[in-house]
Amino acid sequence: MAVQTSWNAFSAFQVFGDHVPMDGFSLVVRLIADTRTMERLLAARAAEQEVLDPELARMVVRAGLGLITTGNVSFVYANANEAIVLIRSEVVQDVGQSLEVHDRLISAWSSRMALISGEAVPVVGRVYEFPDLGVVRKALRASVDGLEQSTPLRSARRLGAQLRGRGEPFHESMIESIEEQTSLLEHHGVDMDQLPSWWWRGVAAKLGNVSAGEVELWSELPAIDEMF
Repeated sequence: MAVQTSWNAFSAFQVFGDHVPMDGFSLVVRLIADTRTMERLLAARAAEQEVLDPELARMVVRAGLGLITTGNVSFVYANANEAIVLIRSEVVQDVGQSLEVHDRLISAWSSRMALISGEAVPVVGRVYEFPDLGVVRKALRASVDGLEQSTPLRSARRLGAQLRGRGEPFHESMIESIEEQTSLLEHHGVDMDQLPSWWWRGVAAKLGNVSAGEVELWSELPAIDEMF
């Protein structure tokens, strides 16, 4: 369940502290659920939850999607590890506003996650400034592709956390190869081909008519260019 490394290629766009974007630039915020806390929850819930604990994964996704209702964002991508949001340009025009929006998003995610799960899950926010929507699309595409490619490994790690919670042996060395990951999952009844689309690629939501509160939701992601 390690945080995706696909964003390392976009580290040059990360900004720190208060920031007013340049004209035509876009602010994107990543909100990443704390890995250790998620592993602890998986272990604690293991005795009563089904394999991979899809209920907990759905809670994280719902917490992310809920950010579309904050009035601060125009687009949200969410998966079982993180949420990626595109900030509405009109809400960050002056000094101090980017930090306010960042803090509101952290608070909104944490509050929603606590409400639906009954647990306090720390979340880390990272802010990026991209020169145009084309680069935003590239970053999102890399994130989705990275999530999909890592599905066997992150699924095996979720299962490993559950095994530890049940007092069964598990170590990272047991899932170093794709064959070992698949074998462990299959041994515990997980058919990778039967996992839903959102597990592989995440989901997304886009704000429509703001005054009417319209939201478009994708439970199965289309091409990135079709979403914004």
